[in-house]
Amino acid sequence: MSGVSKENKTPLESKEQMLEYFHLGIKTIEERRVGTEHEKFLFDKKSGKLLNYEGERGIGSILTKMSEGFGWEKVFDQGKCIGLTGADGAISLEPGGQFELSGAPLKTIFQTQAEVNRHFKQLNAVSEDVAAVCWGLNPWDGLDDVPWMPKSRYAIMKQYLPTQGELAHWMMKMTCTIQANLDYTSENDAVDAVSTALRITPFVNALFANSPWREGKDSGFRSYRAHIWTKTDNARSGIPEFMYNRDWGFSDYIEWAMDVPMFFIQRGEDLIDMSGHSFRHFFENGFKSYTPTMGDFELHLSTVFPEVRLKRYFEMRSADGGPVENILALPAFWKGIIYDLEARKEAADLLEQFDYQSHQKVIKLASEAGLDGMFSGGSIRELSALLVDISSRGLERQKVGAKDEGVFLNPLKERLNQDSGRFSDELSRHSRMALIRSNDALPAF
Repeated sequence: MSGVSKENKTPLESKEQMLEYFHLGIKTIEERRVGTEHEKFLFDKKSGKLLNYEGERGIGSILTKMSEGFGWEKVFDQGKCIGLTGADGAISLEPGGQFELSGAPLKTIFQTQAEVNRHFKQLNAVSEDVAAVCWGLNPWDGLDDVPWMPKSRYAIMKQYLPTQGELAHWMMKMTCTIQANLDYTSENDAVDAVSTALRITPFVNALFANSPWREGKDSGFRSYRAHIWTKTDNARSGIPEFMYNRDWGFSDYIEWAMDVPMFFIQRGEDLIDMSGHSFRHFFENGFKSYTPTMGDFELHLSTVFPEVRLKRYFEMRSADGGPVENILALPAFWKGIIYDLEARKEAADLLEQFDYQSHQKVIKLASEAGLDGMFSGGSIRELSALLVDISSRGLERQKVGAKDEGVFLNPLKERLNQDSGRFSDELSRHSRMALIRSNDALPAF
């Protein structure tokens, strides 16, 4: 989720303009890049509490210090700094204060590693008494313990989303994720990549599952974060059924997105509440004195949440938050499969057995049992291992010079050989304060 952005005021008068939006995202093979986004919780090491926005030690102060110390440009919403932009991408705040870096599009994962290291070094430099904890779910607090961030969009979303799902506020305030963003070289390439990637998503969820505890107790899920998304807003999340076919295109994605209810439109610094109105109705009829613009369409695309989201690039959204080794493993995994056509075909053939119904069962199983899930077609652990091997070979074929990005997959290979239940033991053995204060060495559970 992002903050208030600059408006594209171009009047939206035809669906051809929407199609052109996606076609403008087409890159050459040489131009392809990988972007990485990661969120983390910010805890006070002295009190053990989540940071609020206000105050000398608050998140607002951290943003100001990062801007003053490292040249980031401030982003404002109703007079408050709610984000930063700079050479390393953008920093933004999620509803419960989750601190997100949306990294720049980069050629190699080694560059991503340098970017991530810079980010944590800067964050530590301005907030030495703050622990940046990277888990998929806040394992201790309840909703009332988590402050809301002062962003206009969240005032609208926090009213609307609970009408669609009982865990919507949990999604907004309590979850963190890692995301990889990749480019496409044509409409056909985008469709093929997305159709393959969506079948991989439950295995990614299992490989990165890192959110078993809710309010200090075992939730019964390896990824409670993934479960939360099934109780948030099914009209805009999950996997649209049409994407399981391989004959869809940009126009089909547009048709689906147009029927998803809106949150808001932006006019100047103001957000106009549009919650519950479909974009199609707004496109065809307008709303009060407002007529649709390309900026409205672009904003709406950022408020639909399928597991693989299409913009002028596509976003892989299925991984729980985790430490630096996970932050680097995710873009490496996806680059190895998606940017190498041989690897992509191998992965597609491996998972072609899944239709919409059978895949939904595996998605549910992955959130509940993680790598230990067993289904009629096999084992989540076995298929995940095969996918990691496919990605490794894909990265090897993409290698330029002596550096092999496959090294970033090593944490996944190690996890495949570990007991999936060990993270509950880790949390139960250590106090909240001990885990927060040792954030630099926190394991991926």
